Amino acid sequence: MASPHHEEDYSSNDEIDDEQDDDLPSFDISLREKGDHGSSFRTENDPSAPYQRSNYIERKGAIDIRCSCLDVIHGQFSSEGGIFATLIVLQFRFDARKRARRFQSADIELEFKSMKPGESGPEVYSIAPVGKMSLVPTTQIEEVSRKAGLQLGAAAPIGGITATGSVGWEKCVVRDTSDETVVIGSIDLKGRNWGPSNCASWTLLENETAKTSVPSSLRTAILLKRKDEKPFQCVVKIDAVVDAKSRMERMFGGKGRDPRDDPVLFDPEIEPTNKLREYDLEDLGSFDVESVCDVTMTTLFNEAVKQK
Repeated sequence: MASPHHEEDYSSNDEIDDEQDDDLPSFDISLREKGDHGSSFRTENDPSAPYQRSNYIERKGAIDIRCSCLDVIHGQFSSEGGIFATLIVLQFRFDARKRARRFQSADIELEFKSMKPGESGPEVYSIAPVGKMSLVPTTQIEEVSRKAGLQLGAAAPIGGITATGSVGWEKCVVRDTSDETVVIGSIDLKGRNWGPSNCASWTLLENETAKTSVPSSLRTAILLKRKDEKPFQCVVKIDAVVDAKSRMERMFGGKGRDPRDDPVLFDPEIEPTNKLREYDLEDLGSFDVESVCDVTMTTLFNEAVKQK
């Protein structure tokens, strides 16, 4: 494995035969400045309009990773008042632009903080999807053979003659092995050991047997509870492990260093976006976050063949 400090332009590796890498191990190397064109792009806040940018993360190359905001809604948690809320709907994309490229896993983390150190910031109240979801289950029949042998021997004390014999048997076991693509969502406490949960995270794992890659599209929803109307921020990190041909673990932010992208800044005074639907700003706490989440492995266009 190449040293993480050795810079190499991996853009030329796209011409290698696709068939050579299916059974090779994955590489665990952090993304460097040289790589696929566009892979080192850093998403920053617009100085003239720093709050609530729509593109959280954008990396483009042989494999693409994108995180875009579909809706941001600020309002009341309930009609009783006194507690504020924010609903955030995000779209994650994991796309391979070259054949035989795929994502083996992806870890998504969104940590919400106050703008001032020492303050607790928003609470992650609910997310979707949450828990474990299984997609593309597969089952295959696997045959395992085991051979055992026993050696019997005796040596005559005179003449050096040795008599040996062996007996053996073979045991054949046929079993079904199952695998699946997995999406796991959780609400976590991040960066401190006090206060309410402040982090939403998702892990995507491919079906290793079928080499399906992770889902190409993941739409998530996050509902926050807030004590006040102060601006707050979110640090977004995505760690993705890709196939061996991509030759590196593409890391976006995190793992012991400052995030590559600017934190996303939120201002509760900004009007709701309402791109997907109209929301009840007086009772966001009752909103069904599952109603906007979605997971897609791939999209097929059934009417692609046309006649004139």
